[in-house]
Amino acid sequence: MNLFEEIDQYKKELPKINSITKEVRSRKLNGYQLVACVTMIVSFFTGFIIGNIFPSCGNASTMFGQTYCESTEFNISLTIIFWFCSFIFCMLIYGFGHMIALLTSIDEKLTKKRPKK
Repeated sequence: MNLFEEIDQYKKELPKINSITKEVRSRKLNGYQLVACVTMIVSFFTGFIIGNIFPSCGNASTMFGQTYCESTEFNISLTIIFWFCSFIFCMLIYGFGHMIALLTSIDEKLTKKRPKK
């Protein structure tokens, strides 16, 4: 058997754009997920500000036993650490919101099945 014939036999159709957009539009963000997204955007720009507020020393010189910083540079390591910590925090909030959304959908399905009195 030819390799290309085998690939044609086992390949699956790619999802259509319409089905993908319908699935994405059916999902709605709850309050926790919205707060996580907004917090991530704000913390991205705050990382730049923190990198500028707390600069790192570019060149240092020693004079009379004391070290002086001749030039300062943008503190990229502090910015990346801040971005990483805020990303982890926002993912925790987003995951918590997703768990709440799942529990809400389970509750809605159970209340539909429960007979009314």
